[in-house]
Amino acid sequence: MDSSVRSCSAVAFVYRGTFVHSTPQTPLQILEDALLGVDTRGKIAFIDKGGELQDLSQTFGFSPSKVIQLEDHEFFMPGMVDTHIHASQYSYAGTALDMPLLQWLNTYTFPVESRFKDLQFAHNVYTQVVKRTLRNGTTTACYFATIHTDSSLLLGRIAHDFGQRALVGKVCMDRNSSVKHYKETSQESENAP
Repeated sequence: MDSSVRSCSAVAFVYRGTFVHSTPQTPLQILEDALLGVDTRGKIAFIDKGGELQDLSQTFGFSPSKVIQLEDHEFFMPGMVDTHIHASQYSYAGTALDMPLLQWLNTYTFPVESRFKDLQFAHNVYTQVVKRTLRNGTTTACYFATIHTDSSLLLGRIAHDFGQRALVGKVCMDRNSSVKHYKETSQESENAP
């Protein structure tokens, strides 16, 4: 086991159980009865064998009684971070572009995005987005929403309710939109509740 991953910060949490990940040397590595320490900055302080608990507790100054033990059916695995996802464009996932981007946005996307003022519509779409991204391993997402403040806040609540970390950006549509009812000036955006 690679115990060379060591941090000099104080350890905040120690987990014991099974860890699954990949390395440059192997596409799948399963570490059973392993220990993973996380420092106060949220960085991995150490990864080692469960049998090293006493030595690690002395080295890193934590109490073995504070170790969080996973159940037999539980395991840790890395999560993915999506740094750019347009949640309101979920319905177009996997479809090909049949025209240049700006034309496509004006023809397809912006008319649909204007519907996100309806919170029930937004709830249905955003719930699907969050569930799908989580199902595919995205534990953190930077979402772009729409011009609608309430539905943008709703997206944040949905992500929270499903246990996904999310940064949600409410967009400002003050340029190049041919969809008359889907615009928001900078001033309107600043005045939004």
